Amino acid sequence: MTNESKALAHLREVAAKLDGAGMPWAVFAGAAAGVYGADRPLTDVDILVPAENGERLTELFPDAGVLFQQPGLLHLAFHGIDLLAGLGTADLDSEMAARLTRHELGGIRVPVIPPEDNILLKAMWGRGAEQGKHDWEDVEAMMAFVPSLDWAYLRRRAGMLDEVEKAQIVLGRLEQIWLQRQNTEEETP
Repeated sequence: MTNESKALAHLREVAAKLDGAGMPWAVFAGAAAGVYGADRPLTDVDILVPAENGERLTELFPDAGVLFQQPGLLHLAFHGIDLLAGLGTADLDSEMAARLTRHELGGIRVPVIPPEDNILLKAMWGRGAEQGKHDWEDVEAMMAFVPSLDWAYLRRRAGMLDEVEKAQIVLGRLEQIWLQRQNTEEETP
C-alpha cells in the first residue's frame, strides 16, 4: 500500500472523529496544494486543528505517535496522516476557520485552509527537493490555478508571523509571481 493510499484509507476515520468531536480542523500543506492546483503525488495528509485543542487531539487519537511537542504546537502521526494542533505562530484561528471551504480528497469532502494561508505557509517554509519537499513548486502551481487572492487577508496573515522580515521578503516574491501570472494572461490572446 502506497503512502497516499494508506493516508486516504484512514482519512475517513480521522474526519469522522474530528467532526464527531465538533473540533475545527482543516487539511493544509501538500494535500491542500493539490486541491488548489498542484499536480504531484500525495505523500501524506496534513491536518491542522487549533493549538488549544492539542489535549483533545491526543484523547481522540490515543494510538497516534507524538512526533513533536512545544507550546503552541503538537504534531501527531496517525497512519500516514500528520495531525497538528497549531503551527507555532500560525494557527487555525477564527479568521482562518471562517474561510474554510470543503473539497473532495480521496472521495471524502474535507475542510481545506484558504489558498492564501496555504500559499503563505508553503512560501515561508520554502523547502525544496533536497529536503524531499516541493514548497515553492506548490506555491507557483497554486498561484497559477486560483482565480484570485485576497491580498489584504494575505498581508494581514503574514503580519501575524514571528519572522516579520522573512514574511516581507516572501510577500514580495509572491507579488512578483502574481504579477508575472497577470502579465502572461494579458499577453495570451
